[in-house]
Amino acid sequence: MTYAGIAVEKKPPPFPVDDIEMHHRKQKKPAAHPQRCLVVDDDGNVLKVVADMLAMIGFQRVDTAQMKPELMNKLATSSYDLLVTDLEMPDMNGFDLSHRIKKEVHDTKVIIMTGRHKNECLEMMETGWADGWLFKPFGMKELRTKLIGLGLYAQ
Repeated sequence: MTYAGIAVEKKPPPFPVDDIEMHHRKQKKPAAHPQRCLVVDDDGNVLKVVADMLAMIGFQRVDTAQMKPELMNKLATSSYDLLVTDLEMPDMNGFDLSHRIKKEVHDTKVIIMTGRHKNECLEMMETGWADGWLFKPFGMKELRTKLIGLGLYAQ
């Protein structure tokens, strides 16, 4: 299935539905101090603001990438607890990136940022390839709330 020119594939559940309750019981407590984050956006201003917010929230290391070659180099040489990516960029697509990350590195959380309206993203959101979505413009409160929901920030 495609949506607005983006191939959309539903993500299979990582475990049988009967095991969902047991899975939730085994989840780790939220990290008091998340370690590593990578922010990807072609807009340098958005990149800096989001990276600064994540640093203020308490991420020990926040890396950034604006172009695909820089991104691929960072993914090849480092591991991340969180990837925050823009949906639409000139040389890459954040949804495809989240799909790739979730297939290769299952424990990395992915948040997609977009300037699109939520209704335009519903099919992509239903696939489960991203752990969260932030709709621009957003602020510290929305980012913190999303991180709490993902277990990456302890209140």
